[in-house]
Amino acid sequence: MKRLALALLALLLFFSMGCKVAESPVQDDNAEYLSDIPAEDCYLCGDGIENLNLSCWGQKNVAFVSLNTFEVIPIEINRYDKADGHLIEEYTDLTSFEGSSNTDNGFSTQMLLNYNRGFASGALEFHSDETLDVDKAASFLCTDCLNGLLESLDGPYFGVGVIDLETKKFQVLGKRLGGFGLGDYFIFCKLQEQEDAAPLRMNLLIFNAPLRYKNSH
Repeated sequence: MKRLALALLALLLFFSMGCKVAESPVQDDNAEYLSDIPAEDCYLCGDGIENLNLSCWGQKNVAFVSLNTFEVIPIEINRYDKADGHLIEEYTDLTSFEGSSNTDNGFSTQMLLNYNRGFASGALEFHSDETLDVDKAASFLCTDCLNGLLESLDGPYFGVGVIDLETKKFQVLGKRLGGFGLGDYFIFCKLQEQEDAAPLRMNLLIFNAPLRYKNSH
């Protein structure tokens, strides 16, 4: 009888451990996460993100995105006409300093945009989006996209990423990430030393660097 009770207890523990990833996922490099979002509604491989109804989709620019809320903050290195949406390809005397934060105090940005040279420099401060809540991300992404994003990272990651607005290619920001290419852009990133209770801050340099020469092969 004791053996039967112990066997039943072992089975209960086994099944309860097997459900932890689906019920309350945490950052685990070897975990496989599940999502109820079908591929057609996924915010990356499907049409879900287009429901946000932002005018910036399809532009030759990048944007910061909270993976916990999928709120988008565009970085307009390439200028677009607000009225008809066409790309403005001409010299300007303007440079622009833009500060933005999302509505849930997830993260904030301060970026200096140099339109003529095609780059932006500044910083991103992590607030509640310093931590990625995989349950929240799973309400926007299908299982394949969710796991694909997390598997691409080396080490701890944040709840913020960068998206190519033209192609919807995505990169999650991580603590060990020093730089990465994304479409026609290259992004350098470096964490600052955190002081006392100040929010964690990442310095950023974003270059519009399209391929100069075509591969003839």
